[in-house]
Amino acid sequence: MRGASAIQSALSLAHNPHLRVFVVWEPMLPTDWGPPSTGTLARIHDAHAAQFWDRDHTLSKSLGGPEHAPKGTRVDKIEFTMRRHIWDFVAIYPPGSETPSFTGAPIVSVVSDVHEELARVARD
Repeated sequence: MRGASAIQSALSLAHNPHLRVFVVWEPMLPTDWGPPSTGTLARIHDAHAAQFWDRDHTLSKSLGGPEHAPKGTRVDKIEFTMRRHIWDFVAIYPPGSETPSFTGAPIVSVVSDVHEELARVARD
């Protein structure tokens, strides 16, 4: 849940009306039996954010899992590779780009970089 709070913090400082955020929740812990509760979803309350439940880890699989994280990803390897799936991960795509300008994990470790990259993208 710290990652959700960290992203909300970054979004609170990003004043870009064109910003779009996609939050994808996956079951990672043995207690994650179903989609996130209303209280969990409320941790990210920015109007630019759309939240999704990915029960089958489809997004992580499409990215190839942790061993195929995008090149240049700032990663705390111990936390990031705890499972077979990419999780607690952020990717920032500038407008019109199919390649992220920033990737990192876990979110709480890279949130200051997220702030900086969101500001940079907003200036460009």
